[in-house]
Amino acid sequence: MHESSLFAGGTIIFTLVIVVFSIAATVIPIVLVFRWIGKMKANNDQLLMTGMPGQGRIVQMGPTGMTINDAPQMNITMEVQPSMPDYRGAATPFMANLQVLVPIYAMPRVQPGQIVPVRFDPMNPTRIAIDFRSMGFA
Repeated sequence: MHESSLFAGGTIIFTLVIVVFSIAATVIPIVLVFRWIGKMKANNDQLLMTGMPGQGRIVQMGPTGMTINDAPQMNITMEVQPSMPDYRGAATPFMANLQVLVPIYAMPRVQPGQIVPVRFDPMNPTRIAIDFRSMGFA
């Protein structure tokens, strides 16, 4: 009887270890994804508030394969025309690549050849955000 109670105790411990490991393997990636999304949104919101305005002509776009809340993440290449001149006195256009979650209802307005309002960091023009709010999308 003593051996069977040891076996039963080992089985319970093994089962608990499996359950705890399974929960951790599920929860940890979810937490990391939500933290990444939150950080990405905070950076985007900050750029929309403080960035330089411009117009971006979408040259090329394609899906990354990731979708969050039915919004596909897209790889977009665009030519950005700053709205304000830089320190040299001319608003020089530049090319930019970005990954952005595009709301499904905004997809018809975010297509190659379309002009979209953008905000960018003048010190680091690789940081760019499409201004969906000024397009009428909240």
